[in-house]
Amino acid sequence: MGQGSRRYEALDGLRGLAAVGVLLYHLGGWTYRPWLMAHGYLAVDFFFCLSGFVLAHAYGDRRIGWIGFMRARLTRVWPLIGLSMLAGALVMIGHRNAILECLVMGLLVLPRIWVADEDSFSPLFPLNPPAWSLFLELLAGALWFPVRRLSTLWLVLVIIVSGGLLIGIGYGMGGVQTGWDRATYWIGVIRTIFPFALGWACYRIQPYLRASLPAWLLALILFAVLATPPLLYTATFDLVCVAVVFPLIVLLGHRDPAGRAATVFRLSGEVSYPLYALHWVTWELLLRSFRALGGKGYPLAFVAGAAVLIVLAAWAMLKLYDLPVRRWLAGHWNAGRDHQAPGQGVSGRSL
Repeated sequence: MGQGSRRYEALDGLRGLAAVGVLLYHLGGWTYRPWLMAHGYLAVDFFFCLSGFVLAHAYGDRRIGWIGFMRARLTRVWPLIGLSMLAGALVMIGHRNAILECLVMGLLVLPRIWVADEDSFSPLFPLNPPAWSLFLELLAGALWFPVRRLSTLWLVLVIIVSGGLLIGIGYGMGGVQTGWDRATYWIGVIRTIFPFALGWACYRIQPYLRASLPAWLLALILFAVLATPPLLYTATFDLVCVAVVFPLIVLLGHRDPAGRAATVFRLSGEVSYPLYALHWVTWELLLRSFRALGGKGYPLAFVAGAAVLIVLAAWAMLKLYDLPVRRWLAGHWNAGRDHQAPGQGVSGRSL
């Protein structure tokens, strides 16, 4: 098999673990349990690093134009973005002004950056706040494709400049957990470029690297990073994870698991994107149902049950909606051999 068709099952499965980390981090914030996956927000930076590796692997040497590339990317990510925005509009219709404007911009994957609002710290995508990183990943891919054959020297320069900026931001703001709102969206751009470029560099380095680690050990390392309790030196911890730990995981993650572990990692990779794209709106629906039944507060049993239901709902949406719609779009746009078939491994998808 050619390099571009290689499936990285270990990295695919780690994406699913990272998505669970984001879910638990948000559940901790929403239910006043800050100890729950305290550094889960770093999973987004892992996604960006993995995305740089994945896109370079899947499209770096492929004969395809920019339009075809963007069609493939939108085929991959838009169906669930569209669904999340529609569901978010239904959830928020009685709680937010300018709901139609938010919906149109959300469906077009356009952040509300220059839209007048009473709160400059409001989410870029009010109907599905986590969509900010999906937009930035699409933007990074769109900008990367025309320069995907950039010399290594220029790539190193991009890493140095963006890394220097992120270091200043990290120590200035006490960490990298920002960039999702209107006031700090420009930080989100820098937060995307640096790990994305590192992932791109990892793809160029990996053919010369024989070392690897078992998938279970990489999963344990990633889990330990995301579950680390709050620290006094958060900025240093964040920056070390983004600049060192995550690229090393990507570099050392080319030993695919076998047996039952392979099945677990494959299922984890498949559910990762639906889980990330839909976890906010699914939580809102579950919480409103709980309140309608007379529930109060955020009891642990409800939070645990909600976490399980959110994962199951993501799996159901993958099978019943996302895969069929992507197949239809791929056929409608005549994707052909240059477009990755929905449901394939890490070589053709990123988050």
